[in-house]
Amino acid sequence: MVTVRDIARKTIKGRKAGFIGAFLAVLLASVLVTSLGVLVESGLRGGLPPQRYAGADVVVSGVQALPVAEDADIALPERVRLPADVVAAVADVPGVAEAAGDVNVPVSVVAGGAVAELSRPVVGHGWSAAALTPFTAADGDGPERDDEVALEAGLASSLGVAAGDRVELAVGGVASTYTVSGVVSRPGEAGADARESAVFLTDDRAGELAGAAGRWDAVVVVADDGVAAGELAGRIADAVPGVRTHTGDARGHVEFLDIGQARGELTVMAMSLAGTTVLIAMFVVAGTLALSIQQRRREFALLRAVGATRRQVRRLVGAEVMLLATSAAVLGALPGYLVAVGLGRAFAGTGLLPADFRLAMSPLPGLGAIVLCLVTARLAGWVAARRPARLNPVEALGESAVEEPRLGRGRVGAGALLVLLGLAVSGVPMLVPGMVGVAAAAGGALLLAIGVALLGPRVLGAAAGLLAAPVRRLWPVHGYLATANMRANSRRLAAAVTPIVLAVAVVSVQLFSQSTLAAAAGRQTVDGIVADHVVTGSDGGVGGAVTDELRRELGDDATVTPVVHSQVIVRYTELGDPAQESFAAQGLDPAGLDRTLDLEVRDGDLGDLRDGTVALSRNASATFGASVGDTVEIVLGDGTVIEPTVVAVYGRGLGFGDVTLPHDELAAHTTTGLDSWVLIGGGDPGTVARVAAEHPGLAAGTGSDLSAAGSSDRSAESSSSLVAILALLAYLAVSVVNTLVMATAERTREFALLRLAGAARRHVLAMMRVEAAVIVAVSVLVGLLVALPPLVGISIGLTESPLPSISPAGFGGIVLTTALLGFLAVGVPARAALRLRPVDAIGLRE
Repeated sequence: MVTVRDIARKTIKGRKAGFIGAFLAVLLASVLVTSLGVLVESGLRGGLPPQRYAGADVVVSGVQALPVAEDADIALPERVRLPADVVAAVADVPGVAEAAGDVNVPVSVVAGGAVAELSRPVVGHGWSAAALTPFTAADGDGPERDDEVALEAGLASSLGVAAGDRVELAVGGVASTYTVSGVVSRPGEAGADARESAVFLTDDRAGELAGAAGRWDAVVVVADDGVAAGELAGRIADAVPGVRTHTGDARGHVEFLDIGQARGELTVMAMSLAGTTVLIAMFVVAGTLALSIQQRRREFALLRAVGATRRQVRRLVGAEVMLLATSAAVLGALPGYLVAVGLGRAFAGTGLLPADFRLAMSPLPGLGAIVLCLVTARLAGWVAARRPARLNPVEALGESAVEEPRLGRGRVGAGALLVLLGLAVSGVPMLVPGMVGVAAAAGGALLLAIGVALLGPRVLGAAAGLLAAPVRRLWPVHGYLATANMRANSRRLAAAVTPIVLAVAVVSVQLFSQSTLAAAAGRQTVDGIVADHVVTGSDGGVGGAVTDELRRELGDDATVTPVVHSQVIVRYTELGDPAQESFAAQGLDPAGLDRTLDLEVRDGDLGDLRDGTVALSRNASATFGASVGDTVEIVLGDGTVIEPTVVAVYGRGLGFGDVTLPHDELAAHTTTGLDSWVLIGGGDPGTVARVAAEHPGLAAGTGSDLSAAGSSDRSAESSSSLVAILALLAYLAVSVVNTLVMATAERTREFALLRLAGAARRHVLAMMRVEAAVIVAVSVLVGLLVALPPLVGISIGLTESPLPSISPAGFGGIVLTTALLGFLAVGVPARAALRLRPVDAIGLRE
């Protein structure tokens, strides 16, 4: 007995060309969703295996993330340190053979008065943890005094020093000379792939340099014989409150703090991109399948005319779609993992991920992508099959000859509603300032794009009508044919235009919102830095001793303002629900601030900034709903919770951070305690230059140098965002080509009829070039119109100006890329279709 599935399989086999476009759409959707799933999973489980901690069975750390109910935890950007007595508490747990505290401090090796250029960064540690990691002394011994240091063998060799020699190390530009007490080595080949070179100081000296006296970054533990690492980790967690235990590769997350930060940033970016991507991929797949089914309207009409029931037509379409989608989704999953690797490398190139970050690979992203593609395809097939299935058998063949020009009331209503909603949410920043309004405006682009896509035939028909007169004046014959075709086949062309509109709208919002943000931040930085001199550190920052020296040397005629940067998490209420989000923070001394930094105070007084107070940017104040006199709940970078009172609201948050705290309060809760830079108003330039030159790794410059550095950092952040969206744009570009090729290839019989009526091959190609030009023009125009309201809303929310910064190069790139894709996707299949003789082509089936 022949089943519907058998018929569907034979239909696909017999109409391979007609199903290629739909197959490709599902396959690419599977590739993209799988790759983003890998990135999301890597944000949760990826990282780097331990190196120094490889010899420890268990590593104990502080709670390095802020728990968030019903959402992913937020990684804390600064090291959460443990109190000194934790080591003894861990050592007392049954099954612990040895336990030792470890502290990390980045150091610079000084050679010839300057920071030496080495192949790896150098990190200092306390000696007590060396034996557990395990390091062994190859020459000499470990440090016993605060002026002694043990060097890793590779580092000692590159510096040409041995036990008994002297070496100079600097932290924050403050250098000290040490005697090399010994040279240590890692076991086997462990040091060959190490990302850092280790130096070992006494525990007290390492803690002092790290600003962590009496505290530990981690406790490394060796288990008794016969005690499993997992079991021991559970015992420690139960016995010692307020700690986290790590085994296996998770030990590397404690050893390398940047891995944890990268995982958090990757999770946020990948999940944000995945949400948009899934919606767009579902829409593209649905549109492509609908176009594929629409092209077979004669076939379905014939089935209805010979007695096929509505249920049988729907079942046939469903079986075809599931057969096609299953094979496409499964085949697309494997390349998705390769694309994820490429995206990971691209993120590493922009600085979002460390170069040695390892992605997590499991079957879950591929399985999730397959299920999502199958569900989407089945729903799309069900919707697309409704029209051919409900045709009256008597009217079916007549109905199939031409497209139905009218759109259903439901479709028109839904499209109009989405357009109105998109316009409404794009204008939210005018009523709701802060990041809530900006986020709403950004979401308006997708609502507008989908609304316009639903109204596509009407939009395209109206556009063709508006362009008809000028096009006919430019190309009388070819223009007439092109515009007539567009009006008569508005549904087919709307399916081809929709991906282009989506691509133009998405890339415009992403690109121009970034350029608007960068331009505003750059202006604020230039206008805000009024200092005459700036001292910066090329190797981690500027130490507090340098700031004290500058104040002594310059005297009362100059204002010296050290600035420390970090990230904080603010808890607030958003639309009645609790929310928490990470914000850039700076710490500074308000004394004499008018000579070094102008934050454009809107309300309150920065002179009141002291412990227990905070100043907020305009955007942050609006987002938190906090004004002068209110309190806000802030989680500092190391997890410490404070509730300061707002004493000022300022306007230049994009250039300097949304949260400003007292310098000493913020610095005490950073990992290094070093300043990002020191601003100096007044004073002798020669004195500033001399002090900076006396400290390795420091440099004196001007405010313009600092502005340029800030622009470079923002460019790196923008690059990460653009890399993230490139995958989606690549998918949209292929979808554009796919749908245009499908729409053009369907017209083989139409081209043959034109040629039999007297049109030459060049006339048909000229008509298609005009049609492609109109499609490109309409797509770019509609796409930019879709992007404009969200961009205006985003600009108002971020800069208080309705004029976004639109890069001429970016705009030109959008137009040229769209034109190239459009003309190639229309011209190539048109030329292929015209290779057949008209008398042969006219007899081809659709």
